[in-house]
Amino acid sequence: MRRLFPNVYEGWLVVAASAFYITLVSGAINYGFGTIFIPLREEFGWSVAATAFAFSVRQEASGIAAPLVGIINDRFGPQRTVILGVFVVFGAVLGLSFIQNIWQFYFVMLMISVGTSSVGGAVGMAAVSTWFQRRRATAFALMTIGGGLAGVMVVPIAALVGYVGWRDAVRLEAVALLVAGIIPASTTRFRPPNHPQPMDGAERVEDGQVVRPAVQWGIPAWRAVRTPSFVMLSLGLAAISFSTATVTVLQIPFLESVGFPTSVAAFTVSFYALSSVAGRLGFGILADRFNARVILAACMVMSAMGLVLLPFVTTLWQVIGVLLLLGPGIGGTVPVRSAMIAEHYGSTYFGTINGIAVFVRTIGSALGPLLVGFAVDQTGTYLVGWLAAAAIMIVGLGAVAFERPPTALQAEWRGLAEARRAAEADPQRP
Repeated sequence: MRRLFPNVYEGWLVVAASAFYITLVSGAINYGFGTIFIPLREEFGWSVAATAFAFSVRQEASGIAAPLVGIINDRFGPQRTVILGVFVVFGAVLGLSFIQNIWQFYFVMLMISVGTSSVGGAVGMAAVSTWFQRRRATAFALMTIGGGLAGVMVVPIAALVGYVGWRDAVRLEAVALLVAGIIPASTTRFRPPNHPQPMDGAERVEDGQVVRPAVQWGIPAWRAVRTPSFVMLSLGLAAISFSTATVTVLQIPFLESVGFPTSVAAFTVSFYALSSVAGRLGFGILADRFNARVILAACMVMSAMGLVLLPFVTTLWQVIGVLLLLGPGIGGTVPVRSAMIAEHYGSTYFGTINGIAVFVRTIGSALGPLLVGFAVDQTGTYLVGWLAAAAIMIVGLGAVAFERPPTALQAEWRGLAEARRAAEADPQRP
């Protein structure tokens, strides 16, 4: 990739490579697996809660694996990490096509979660964070738009499932994920210390002088996770994930339960995903210019409003109106939350710190589909579940509103990094 595009800032190539595979994984797994929810229930007779629990297992296991993946990524680099994840994802998705009981279903979903942790956004973001400083949130936004664009894959995947059956459709997805995984694995890497291209792809000039980029710094994970800032931010992210996972997993079953055809329900998933792209780009760019915490809070307000209105939709136009709140709101949280972590704790240990945040966040992802699915089984309606998801989002909004960056630790570790760079530049300096 570097030879093909020698005049392009390599940081953008890393963004493109990460976005490419995020699109495939999100389309085939995060969104695409919603199309096999009902075929699995019809073939095996599982309840909504039991089937949704497998998706919760995938989310939670992804969080459990995230800190370990972050450590591996920080130590061995994203190239090796992504290659490992590609093969794990391939084997697990292929194994899904051969399941015969619910325990096998839970196991392969567990393995899928481990693999996607190694190839997903967390690894790419750790790499991207080293290539950008002033435009970091924008880079994260561009990197993650694939997660939104992937929603358009739901319609062809649903058609494929209907044409060849869910087992053969899953096998084709496994092959696609393996073959396409070579590209991002070979391109995704950390920025070398003496890279010839300027940080952010352009030199910063003030008063006719080239401004030297800020030194790469980072608060060690063991210090970062003990700060009140990290606790409050993690609680907020867990609340966001509670709602995000619930909408992703249960949007199609919910709309079918209130009378929408499967094809229309699949279309709304694509619309929701595409509308999230606007939120990712728009709020990501805003986070580079304004207080990221305020931007994140605005995204959460939009999401909570959408969740409150969702159980009352009766027409397609009402669904579209609600999704114009949910899509941009939930989508906008993706780049902003990662930019906040890099801004608060630096990029040196971003992989590990973000991995721990993902672990906490996926507690919400695991509980969301499970609790809402349980509420559906008990009440026969999605009303209670959607309103509960809105309430959780509001609680998370409160946590984000009270969060403040660890300014004392930031100054301490920035100072140490600056001193280290000065010593390397002038070995004779005492």
